[in-house]
Amino acid sequence: MPIRVLVAEKDSKKRENLREIIASCHAGCEVVGLARDGHEAMQMTLQLLPDIVFGAYDLPGISGLQTCEMLNALAPDIMFVLVVDNKSPERVEAAMRAGARAVVCMPLQPREIEYLIDDLAEIAKRRCSSEVLEWKDPSRFPKVISVTAAKGGVGKTTIAVNLAVTLARQHPKKVAVVDLYTQFGDVATMFNVRPNHTLAELAPQLSEIDQELIKNYVSEHSSGVHILVASTEPLPLDFITVEHLDSLLSVLKRIYRYVIIDLPPMLHPTSLHVLSYSNIVLLVANLFDLTTATDTKKYYDALGNEHIAKEKVKIILNRVSKVNRIQTADIEAMFDCEILAHVPNDGRLVSAVNQGIPLVMTDGDSAYGRSMERLAGAISGIFVQRPVTPEKTEKGKLLKGRR
Repeated sequence: MPIRVLVAEKDSKKRENLREIIASCHAGCEVVGLARDGHEAMQMTLQLLPDIVFGAYDLPGISGLQTCEMLNALAPDIMFVLVVDNKSPERVEAAMRAGARAVVCMPLQPREIEYLIDDLAEIAKRRCSSEVLEWKDPSRFPKVISVTAAKGGVGKTTIAVNLAVTLARQHPKKVAVVDLYTQFGDVATMFNVRPNHTLAELAPQLSEIDQELIKNYVSEHSSGVHILVASTEPLPLDFITVEHLDSLLSVLKRIYRYVIIDLPPMLHPTSLHVLSYSNIVLLVANLFDLTTATDTKKYYDALGNEHIAKEKVKIILNRVSKVNRIQTADIEAMFDCEILAHVPNDGRLVSAVNQGIPLVMTDGDSAYGRSMERLAGAISGIFVQRPVTPEKTEKGKLLKGRR
């Protein structure tokens, strides 16, 4: 693909001379426009969108410096080269402040222009790299997602595992699940994998951790999900420290698009640090009993009041069914916020856990599988759709007075 160049110079002979030098000194160049003053240079640049503009310092109407400054604000991806008769330090400094990529002095030297265009073409190429394009799109930023709950037994690990598999369908080998339980974690069991190494073994080396080292501690699942577990044997809760976690998560964000953390249901320093580090916190509750609802509310308030912004915390209602005594409206009234996802109850989940096969892998088109797709979409920004929920009771009736 040719490098597209626009030339702006008031003198017709100099303008043609610039065009000839630029076109002849670099085989990959195409001069797409010739402008006679600053206004024309602005108009043609915004219409033609060249890669590089060579603009004279003394353009009439709008000076070369002003043109450079305005284009830098309006079209920052277009690179401006200021052409001067006198390359004084003051002019070079003014050009840099205006946003010029380079300053060249007349008469132009073909070899200098060739090298300059090569350098600018390399900059343009890097701007189009997949890594840069990812950073231009906020929806593609790496996300750390903590899945937690106020108490055990609400199904949060099952949600973490099935969510990871759902995300991995769109991003194979770019989704990691980290089981941060130092005592009795279940992620490996639910994936039916036996980790060869654990984060506990990696802890002494975490100050030296890099992408190559972490590969030795990852278990790969057939779904495309990568799995890391804190420990396979009971260890003290603080065996993996805050400093360890900082090093680990920093590296994981460079490797994976989504890092899903299965977090123990407790307000412990390491857990709180992970929650503050996370982009999204999925707080899981179910509708089976009143104590779970009230405990979740206390946990939600504790997090928001002292530790993290409430905007990060998203409520997930698990095991939703028409026979639940507590209904969605009751929870919304209690928390005074909208629920991010409603995950239906599915009797096959127990069998799926026992087999070590996430349910979305065997029946992704079920109501449960579709709820995971909606949750994954809401998290990734691909789509956000509120699922159909069971018939609601009068809002706040059951839990009235329990906020």
